[in-house]
Amino acid sequence: MSKLKKNIQDNGGFQQWFVNVFWYHYKWPLLIGVVVLGIIVFITVDSLRKERYDTTVVIATDYYVDETQLDALDQVLKPVVGDIDGNGKVNICYAVLYVGNTEVGRENQERMYLYMSQQDVGLYLMSENVSDAYTNPELEYFTDSLSDMGLPCDADDPVRLSLKDNSVLAECGMENMYLSIMDFTSDSGNATARHTKEAAVSMAQALIDAGDSGDNS
Repeated sequence: MSKLKKNIQDNGGFQQWFVNVFWYHYKWPLLIGVVVLGIIVFITVDSLRKERYDTTVVIATDYYVDETQLDALDQVLKPVVGDIDGNGKVNICYAVLYVGNTEVGRENQERMYLYMSQQDVGLYLMSENVSDAYTNPELEYFTDSLSDMGLPCDADDPVRLSLKDNSVLAECGMENMYLSIMDFTSDSGNATARHTKEAAVSMAQALIDAGDSGDNS
């Protein structure tokens, strides 16, 4: 007879053994273990359900943009991004920020600074006033010349490109927009910075080509 069986018999059967021996001695370790297991299961399920993105595009304007009306833009950008995270799908996160002079706008300005510090965010589409503010050379937020990335730009304003007549953006309700790219590869040679830059340049070129031709199908 095993020691466990003998212990159960000596303590009046399973129910009495469970209450008087097992539960008395191991109640708290068992409860803690159940709670920890529950947390692990919750985090795992939440992680599996959470949408994963291959790259992020920031759209910052001083007027409201309906983030549900970006299909035309998505159709142009998705084909050139690629499955960066290797999950079998191409997903782009569109961070639509209204940065006007309101309480919400000021909160989104803080979010803008946060995005500009992240190496997985490269392409920025900004309305004219917002672009004027953030690409101001004195602030040194955007310092990377688009021409060095093989993209068109004004020689006197190399960190941004006007997309005022871009048909794709117009279809999405955006006007007087400018394009800029945040490049972290000079500061960091890691894979994230490299993939972010490559995706941003590819998306920028695709948007320029589609917008100029009027072909956003």
